[in-house]
Amino acid sequence: MFTITNQVSGRSFETDGNSPILDDALAHGLNFPYGCQKGACGKCIATIIEGEVSYEREIPSGITPEEIADNMVLLCQCKATTDVSLAVAELDSVADIEVRMLPCKVQSINRLNHDVVQVFLKIPGDESLQYLAGQYIDLIHPDFDPRAFSIANAPVNSSLIELHVRLVEDGKFTNFLFNELKEKALLRLEGPKGTFYFKEDSKKPVILVAGGTGFGPIKAIVEHSIDSNLERQIYVYWGVRDEVDLYMDLPQQWADEYDNIHFVPVLSEPNEKWQGKAGYVHESVLADFDDLTGYEVYACGPPIMVKAAADTFLDQGMIKDNFFSDAFEFAFSGDNNE
Repeated sequence: MFTITNQVSGRSFETDGNSPILDDALAHGLNFPYGCQKGACGKCIATIIEGEVSYEREIPSGITPEEIADNMVLLCQCKATTDVSLAVAELDSVADIEVRMLPCKVQSINRLNHDVVQVFLKIPGDESLQYLAGQYIDLIHPDFDPRAFSIANAPVNSSLIELHVRLVEDGKFTNFLFNELKEKALLRLEGPKGTFYFKEDSKKPVILVAGGTGFGPIKAIVEHSIDSNLERQIYVYWGVRDEVDLYMDLPQQWADEYDNIHFVPVLSEPNEKWQGKAGYVHESVLADFDDLTGYEVYACGPPIMVKAAADTFLDQGMIKDNFFSDAFEFAFSGDNNE
């Protein structure tokens, strides 16, 4: 095994040298920049400060002889042959990431319960979409207006995009996705979009509040935290109507496997057999935390839920700048936040 260290951020990870450095960086939750992943665009270029790398084939076209002479490499193509110290500016802002329009193919469709479907979209060839955990895409079909869906998987294999889609009774596009969409169907996506994404440079404990399919971007954030080996305390609160609406067992699996991850499901309309938390999800957070001053809060779900959380959490000491939301239209009163 070799150790790869980015001298710019001070972060490091291990590689066995069998995969390109970029692939291993993404798998460990580091936001190294990239584009085509074919060695042609040059967006993943980095400077080798110490150590050796090799290319499996001839040196790609995305790097010039002058850059090679200056110890520069294309991370999407080169593999480590020793420990490597390099310099590359990791992406930590949505302003650093290009919004792209890409074709995609439906790889699989899985019904998670009676009204939620999981859709995996595959970007063909060697193309990929770089995004930050928590962002969304616009899904485009010629028969419907574009519709925004949060990305539900961490940005590791970014040629594969996971969506959680809830069936809306009068929603034409969601009805199509839920009842008519077939595997191998061709669509387009535009993204990534949104200013809601996980802030990795903080050391504060994190409270993640999800309502319904707002669990999707929360899932991406938790998976990215796991990939990044973050040791911050993470509290996942998932509010739904009934137990059947907890459409994935993942949160409990996280809590069972990782000491720093905690899961609290909350039902607003529980049956008599339910022994967990009941009521509104934000009220369960308030009951569990007397003072929210030292916490960061990420809230995803219906606007009414996010607004209730924001207003009441402020009263319990939360600092406004430590609240991040994806309610599709909400922010604090007087603010404008996606």
